[in-house]
Amino acid sequence: MKLHQTLLASATLLACLAAQAQTVSITPSLSNVNLGDTFSVDVAATGFPDKIFGGGYNLAFDPSIVQLDAITIPASWEFATSTGLLDPVAGTVSDVFFNTFVAPIKGDFLTATLKFTAVGSGTSAISVSESGAFPFGNEFGNAVAVTYVNGSVNVAAVPEPSSLALLLSGVACMGLIGWRRKS
Repeated sequence: MKLHQTLLASATLLACLAAQAQTVSITPSLSNVNLGDTFSVDVAATGFPDKIFGGGYNLAFDPSIVQLDAITIPASWEFATSTGLLDPVAGTVSDVFFNTFVAPIKGDFLTATLKFTAVGSGTSAISVSESGAFPFGNEFGNAVAVTYVNGSVNVAAVPEPSSLALLLSGVACMGLIGWRRKS
């Protein structure tokens, strides 16, 4: 009997581990852009087995590296949406939320698209975290536990055209001086 209970417990544990986790993540998880570029990332939800009527989250980023220009919530979230409260100095957005009464969504779905401009060189995390005010809720009115997965952006400094022109003219002058010495 003890072996039977151990096998049953092991099978239950394996089934739980095999179950798909409900995640909200920044995609792509890594973006490589140049200084001055405008780029977008999605906040995607995956693995939701129950129909979801809505939810929300908070965002954070390094405002010395990226500037948040816009948050776009898809039209499928037609009821009571908000792009949250942006603090551009701190690099945070509090309580982005979205809801639907027409067609609850399950499986994988888009919650928002974030549009940024690269304003400084370096790496910035783009973090997504739970909103205490707007938890994800399923069709039964229950809060749904979600795992949040952050992303990041690498911003490469690109030389200004005038700097590049100055560098090339300096190299040309050095070449001319070397050529004249040989003559």
